[in-house]
Amino acid sequence: MRVKIRALLYAWRYVWNLLKETATVTTVRYAILYVSFLLLLGTLGFWWLEDRPLVDALYTTVLILTGVGCANPPRTPSGKLFTIILLAAGLGALVHVISRVFGALLRGDVLLRLKESDALARIERLRDHVIVCGYGREGREIAENLREFGFDVVVVDKDPEKCERAFRRGYLAVQGDVTSERTLEKAGVRRSQAVALVTGSDETNVFACVLIRDLNPDVWIVAAAKSRTGVRTLKRAGADEVVNIYRAAGTAISDLLIEPLSFTVTVRHPLERTKEELLTIVRNGGIVVDVRYHVPSLPEPLKKELWIEDEKDVKSRHELHRETRTRRALERLHELSKDVHSHRIVVRREEDRKRIIEALEEMGILIGVDMTHEEVLKEVFGTEI
Repeated sequence: MRVKIRALLYAWRYVWNLLKETATVTTVRYAILYVSFLLLLGTLGFWWLEDRPLVDALYTTVLILTGVGCANPPRTPSGKLFTIILLAAGLGALVHVISRVFGALLRGDVLLRLKESDALARIERLRDHVIVCGYGREGREIAENLREFGFDVVVVDKDPEKCERAFRRGYLAVQGDVTSERTLEKAGVRRSQAVALVTGSDETNVFACVLIRDLNPDVWIVAAAKSRTGVRTLKRAGADEVVNIYRAAGTAISDLLIEPLSFTVTVRHPLERTKEELLTIVRNGGIVVDVRYHVPSLPEPLKKELWIEDEKDVKSRHELHRETRTRRALERLHELSKDVHSHRIVVRREEDRKRIIEALEEMGILIGVDMTHEEVLKEVFGTEI
């Protein structure tokens, strides 16, 4: 008997959770009130019209509403008429519940909840996974890249369609608001090693960042922002890295625009001639973007960003070279590279490019133009990578 009662309780709890997930809170409350009203109406009706005890009246009402029938049917005409009304009202409630269940099935809500239930069980076993909050264009790209590197990825989004799309792509997904502690707990934020915040809203990202940092102080958080204010706010909220999406896109586009007007020169000279070299480049209309030291034992050159566009920048760089620590580091780099290095240069006009190349040739330091690291090693050092 106890086993049967326990089974019934488990079944009822499952149906209740399913109704809560597939219906809104208002609908659930409405259904509860409606059923309670029918039970109260039937009990009072049979008590008054049939002169039955309250317990017997309640029992009769339950049997009629569930369609089971009863051994002691109504005896009076008013009781029979009342029973017909009660049955019609109960049938309406049944049709309403069935329509909601079928509607949920047609929308895919139930299937989505079943998938999420399986996903939650698998997320419970995950450790050191990465959570991607927001499965828009950026979120999809991030998830794909992470999976290529072998990371376990959990997607969080409040849009059921996006979660369904994530499931179809083979990801574990949790449908819910990223600003909800319950949703983040489902995603296993306390056991994750990194979180990407790309919801498309700076405000949402900030709120979620504060909550995530509180739940897991050691997690690595990278967030996307649409404005400079968003970048600053996310930094204050606890994000380890913040990417300004529009600025990043602008940088990429501007790099493509200036690519035809950029070139690389490979030169060879001692450290003492650095100031002379940089002045020659900027005086002829060039901007020095970086420096790359070619060390024979390395597969890639050692690169450092510079951005020197006028004589003032050259003077500042020369003063920095006088510092003892910087001087020693540069001397070591020149020693390892045998004074061979390259500069990426951007010019505004094609004639500036020609003047810079001619001036470096006159200085006697130019090795070549637009040479790869492999070409430099082979031509200058006679070695291969």
